Amino acid sequence: MLKKYFVAGICCMVLLNTYSQVTVQSGAVLHIQNGADVAIEGNFSLANGSTLTNHGIIRLGNSSGLTADITDNTASGYSYGSGRFIFNSTFNQTISTLNSFERIDMDGSSLTFASNIVSNKWYLVKGVIHTGVFTAIAPSTVQLAVEAGAGNTNFTNGWFDGRLRRYVTPATVNSYQFPVGNTTRPNVAELSNLTADALNNVTYIDAFFGPKAGTDAGLVVTEQGSSYIGIHNAGVWHLIPNATPTSGKYQLRLYTNGFTGLNDNEFTILRRPEGSTSGAGWSVPAGSSVNVNGGAGRMAADGYALRNNLGGFSEFGIGLLAFALPVKLTNFMVRRTTTRFVQVSWQTQTEQNNKGFEVECRADNETQFALKGTVPSKAANGNSNLSIDYSFTDANVYAGVSYYRLKQIDLDGRIYYSLIKAVKGESSVNVLIWPNPNEGQFSIRLEGIDDQREAQIIDLNGRMVQKLTIKGSQPVNIRNLAPGTYVLCIPDAFGTGEHFKEKVMVVR
Repeated sequence: MLKKYFVAGICCMVLLNTYSQVTVQSGAVLHIQNGADVAIEGNFSLANGSTLTNHGIIRLGNSSGLTADITDNTASGYSYGSGRFIFNSTFNQTISTLNSFERIDMDGSSLTFASNIVSNKWYLVKGVIHTGVFTAIAPSTVQLAVEAGAGNTNFTNGWFDGRLRRYVTPATVNSYQFPVGNTTRPNVAELSNLTADALNNVTYIDAFFGPKAGTDAGLVVTEQGSSYIGIHNAGVWHLIPNATPTSGKYQLRLYTNGFTGLNDNEFTILRRPEGSTSGAGWSVPAGSSVNVNGGAGRMAADGYALRNNLGGFSEFGIGLLAFALPVKLTNFMVRRTTTRFVQVSWQTQTEQNNKGFEVECRADNETQFALKGTVPSKAANGNSNLSIDYSFTDANVYAGVSYYRLKQIDLDGRIYYSLIKAVKGESSVNVLIWPNPNEGQFSIRLEGIDDQREAQIIDLNGRMVQKLTIKGSQPVNIRNLAPGTYVLCIPDAFGTGEHFKEKVMVVR
């Protein structure tokens, strides 16, 4: 074994050897040929003007406590070649270089960046990679450009403490993992279901995990009638693309390692703008959904939270519900069957602690909803994960517009309201809006109206604050409006002089 190895010539072919320290001087070229395996137990430094070409394996590390760092002073970057660099010291190592690697294996204690580090392949066996203010970059878009080595299930033994940038091709690669975390634990973020509706305009995504900034003051978020009471303090994920997606959806899975106190069905993923420190910034991402109670990503034992159909990026946290999402309601329909009767029908996909429903109605000349009838839950003990159909027939001869809603009641007395649907006497026209209240976006559907209609959003002082054109089913964005109560008006929706009017509440 040589104590020191200085490379001062033009080229040096290295096969199998072990060195305590290597210095490549200016003007020298160090070439590690294919099949060669070189172990360096001390520091490895390259002077400006030197060149390293590695097509074999360079192992850097020791168990004796000596520093085993890479310092490359090259002024302009190049590729080191097709070989591997294995960091396997039992002590922390430091790396600084402008040059790019084909493959880095992390199989030691820890590795600290003194510059951005680029590698087409990151293979993590064990040890934490501390990027600090720098970034680990994986320019290869293949799924396993960042891979967990043998025994590193879910990256529990090796991960990135800091920023990881992954280049992506959502149209051809269905999932990407971002094994980020802090100094003591990993909290992996995984994007999946990418190819079904591929994200456009995104070339790479930066990810990192960090502490939650600010407090929960101002948090006002509801989902399916349940309120969120806070964001878990164990940390938040930051997912930042190079550009805003112009279209596409994905599924997000966030691993909750270290998130103590999670209760089954009482946590989901929420989002707020990147850089926000306000509790009021958190929201349910528009158009997204979570699985039913007991489904994937809803149980603490799953080890992760999951949200479907996300279309954007920002800061993500684990929102804590006051109670489990009680009832997932689908296919809420209101139809006038005759001049004397209106049929109200709905379906639940899941029920949790459900006592039953009250059908409420108000006429367009009334200001308050009134009870029309009660329908008890068909689920055993109020709990079900199967689809259940319900219906109620209301004796209604009113010739004007009638508004219907469902009031769902839990066994412990908590109540939740459905969306609102309107019907007219002797008319097949229906208007549906949801969710209401909302956080700045709701959906509207016109049934029995083929042409487009002009609509207005009016504040409580009677001033029009937004004009809309509606046809069929579409989302309505009112994020520019301050929180409060407004009136949505669709003139002549049910005929000349017969307007649709309903209050719309914006909460944040």
